[in-house]
Amino acid sequence: MRVEITILVENTTPVPKLIGEYGFAALVKTDNQQILFDTGSKDALLTNSIILGINLEKIDSIVLSHGHFDHTGALVPLLGKYGGKPIYAHSNLFARRPFKRGANNFQDIGCAFTKKSAEEKGAEFKFIDHPTEIYPHIYCSGEVPRVTDYEDVGGNFKCEANGELIDDKLIDDGALIVDHPEGLIILSGCAHSGIINMIKHAIAITGQSKVLAFIGGTHLIRASDERLAKTVTALREIDISQIIVSHCTGFYAAAKLYNELGSKVIKGETGMTFKY
Repeated sequence: MRVEITILVENTTPVPKLIGEYGFAALVKTDNQQILFDTGSKDALLTNSIILGINLEKIDSIVLSHGHFDHTGALVPLLGKYGGKPIYAHSNLFARRPFKRGANNFQDIGCAFTKKSAEEKGAEFKFIDHPTEIYPHIYCSGEVPRVTDYEDVGGNFKCEANGELIDDKLIDDGALIVDHPEGLIILSGCAHSGIINMIKHAIAITGQSKVLAFIGGTHLIRASDERLAKTVTALREIDISQIIVSHCTGFYAAAKLYNELGSKVIKGETGMTFKY
């Protein structure tokens, strides 16, 4: 089984002409499928794919990690350009998510589109709340159990329920998992559910104990030293081969992971491709 993953959207890029944009998106190519994981926040997905010579019309489906604008922003423009696609996502994708910017100033950081606006462009939503094999050896994680005592959603996130603001547990935050013969490849948008929780869940779903790669956001940007230390310890115990951190990981956390785990840790950026 051959797997090729290209980061199409990330906060930064080392490649001239490509666009760095706050958010994340990656193209996952296997022997038989092409899956777009997330879409970034605005224009970078379409621009970068054209520059990289990637035809997104050929993708078989789209998987959305969770309902934040920086992972869903380019979905409707993508569908408008290339036509309808199956969309795999959690049923809580469209939760209203006001984020407090000031005393009485709230910004909605939730999903960048409505269900109706996406369906008008041909979206075929397939809501998945539990672990599901969407193609042979390729899984959507569904809700990730929160089993560690040191991981949290990574910020003071709120959502609206029955007209009131409550703490947002981001139950829709999930992963795309490829069960490769050499180990699991786990793609994360932000890992609001916790990178270790996510890895443990992928192992439980597949029964595969070897983890080949974790790719994407980790939302360790505001993690305490204690959380970072426990995360490093857990990653050592899991004996993960490669950790490609992106987007919401943060400079300090990325540096800490690299200092502790060495060359296993790579700063993932727009335009990078990884082959397994």
